[in-house]
Amino acid sequence: MGKRIDLSNKRFGKLKVIRQVGSSRNGSLLWECLCDCGNTAIIRGDGLKSGHTQSCGCLRKEESAKSNTIRLTTHGMSGTRLYRIWRGMKTRCLNENEKYFKNYGGRGITLCEEWLNSFEAFYKWSLENGYSENLTLDRIRVNGNYSPDNCRWATYEEQQNNRRDNYLVTLNGETSTLANMCRKYGVNYHTVCTRIFRDGISPEDAIFKQFKPIKAPTIRNKVLF
Repeated sequence: MGKRIDLSNKRFGKLKVIRQVGSSRNGSLLWECLCDCGNTAIIRGDGLKSGHTQSCGCLRKEESAKSNTIRLTTHGMSGTRLYRIWRGMKTRCLNENEKYFKNYGGRGITLCEEWLNSFEAFYKWSLENGYSENLTLDRIRVNGNYSPDNCRWATYEEQQNNRRDNYLVTLNGETSTLANMCRKYGVNYHTVCTRIFRDGISPEDAIFKQFKPIKAPTIRNKVLF
């Protein structure tokens, strides 16, 4: 057995060794230590000398709390809808390989510096400006950037009415989006779109004309003798 080293008054991390207080079942010496946090603890000598134990346990708690704080601050909301919306903005505006980049970053649309560098800033703005799960992020000026002064939380219909490629129609001397006209006259928007863009029917006829449903041909069973 090697010579046992007296660890009294030596410091290991946050621990200062006071005295030896016995040994463990496997023969390791046990030392009473005073931690910088004020607690005392009985620590195995080999744990002290190897550097494995450097506190009464408070250091691990501090590191865990710090890690939790960092996780909550930077990634704690990575699974939320708001975080996905924020990441989507950045991707559309900055990633040239993104499918819709040509409609955003490719047109010069980007994020304000505040939102670009901080999800927390976007999160705070969202909560202060009426965010809810049923609303979508809408740019007020469709050629403007994503920024607090050019964004709002809107319904899907409101956002569609603000799209740069909205289809405008004039009926009875009034010009508005096709979606608005469909709501005004109580007709199904998707049906009207099909009539106009697939069948080539004029917007006026597509909205006002009543089309007779096409009956499927009747197939009579033949009797074979």
